[in-house]
Amino acid sequence: MRNTLSICWILLCILIFASCIPQKRLVLLQDKPDSRNQAKADELLKTFDLQRPIYTLKPGDVISLKVQTTTPAEYNFLGAASTATTTSDPVLEGYTLDAEGNILIPTVGKVNLQGLTMAEARVKLTEALKPFLTDPTVNLRFLTFRFSVLGEVGSQGQFTTYQDNINLMEAIATAGGFSPYADRGRIKLVRYEAGTAKLYTFSLLDDNTIAQKNFYLQPNDMIVVDPLPAKNVRENLIANVSLTLSLITTISLLLSRLL
Repeated sequence: MRNTLSICWILLCILIFASCIPQKRLVLLQDKPDSRNQAKADELLKTFDLQRPIYTLKPGDVISLKVQTTTPAEYNFLGAASTATTTSDPVLEGYTLDAEGNILIPTVGKVNLQGLTMAEARVKLTEALKPFLTDPTVNLRFLTFRFSVLGEVGSQGQFTTYQDNINLMEAIATAGGFSPYADRGRIKLVRYEAGTAKLYTFSLLDDNTIAQKNFYLQPNDMIVVDPLPAKNVRENLIANVSLTLSLITTISLLLSRLL
């Protein structure tokens, strides 16, 4: 009986150690790291050619429009309604591209922005405003770049960014970074395009991921970070084994006293 209990406790100890992640592999900026973890900060390791996509405006996108002009305030028809940052929800005060890709500006009328980058849209809106305002300077901001992050991160949920070129690592940082049991070697990306859902996988353990085209997000992308096997071992297997060993120990003690 004692040999059986000893073997059980040894197995439990092995499971506990197997589920542990060395602190040396988690703590940042250590004073005396292992030699294999040291690096020369000023030494260039690699250079990557980024495949950063240029986002073009589509129907349903919402932008804010702020215009600075030398036109007197009483004649500036965009003076009060041009900014979308004065309300609790900027999207409600922004300009939405209709089904044809147009936005409707007071006095000016419809301006088509479909298929244009933010820089190109800024130029087109400036030209459209010149007949009505003196020396207009147009500032645009994209308001509907949303993405979701689920799984082993600090804060799951849906997020909105005013950037139009956010990448995978920046998105995970926005969600609070990785949890201790995040599988950094298999990160899923779900992208919705033309009525279909496309699934991609990334490994942030491989630095070549930086050079991949899909490293940069598109609006409405969903990121899923799976857990490492160690999480299941610690949260389920060890708990069940511990309970089983406790029951075996209790029964063994009762039997030894009765016999």
